[in-house]
Amino acid sequence: MKALVLFGSPRAVGNTARLCGAFLKGLPKGCEVEIVRLFDFKPAPCNDCGYCKAADGCSKKDLDAFMRSYFDADLIVVATPIYLMSFPAPMKALFDRFQRFYCARFRRGIKTPIPKPKKAVLLLTAGDEAAPGLEMISRQTERAFSVMNTKIVGTVCASGTDAQSVREADLRRAYQLAGSIK
Repeated sequence: MKALVLFGSPRAVGNTARLCGAFLKGLPKGCEVEIVRLFDFKPAPCNDCGYCKAADGCSKKDLDAFMRSYFDADLIVVATPIYLMSFPAPMKALFDRFQRFYCARFRRGIKTPIPKPKKAVLLLTAGDEAAPGLEMISRQTERAFSVMNTKIVGTVCASGTDAQSVREADLRRAYQLAGSIK
C-alpha cells in the first residue's frame, strides 16, 4: 500500500503532527508513506486560467510530481488543523487546484479522470470547538474527492488543542483507524 499524506500544518511537531504520527504508526508494515508538507511545498493557487477546461492537466507545472504521487497512491491522508472553519491557505490552494478534475468530468466528459480508486482519511485538529470546521472540511473534501475516485473512509478530529495537547484517546482513535484500513 502507498499512502500520500497531505500535511497542512505549519508546525512540524505540533498537535496535527502527533495525530498524524499515531495514524502512521498504525498502518500495516511495509506501507510506503510520502509526506507532502504543504507550508513548504506552497502550491500556487488556481487563477481560473481555463487551461483545464480544454486540456488534461494544469497550465501551472508546480504540481506535476505531486499529481504522479496522487495517481499512484492507494491511501490519501489529509492531516490539517482547522483554521476559521476551513483549511489553512496552502491546503486550500491545493484543493482549489483539484478543479482540473471537475473540468475533466463535467466539461470534457471524462467519467473517471483518476482511474485508480483511493481511500482517504481526515485527521483534523481544532483549537476550540471542532463541529463547524469538521463539517465544512468534510464537505469540501468529499466534494473534491467525488471526481477524483477517492472515498473518505474515516475521520479523527481532535478538539480543544489551544488549551491542551491532543488527547491520548484521539491518538488511539487515529492508530485504530489506520489498523482498520485494508
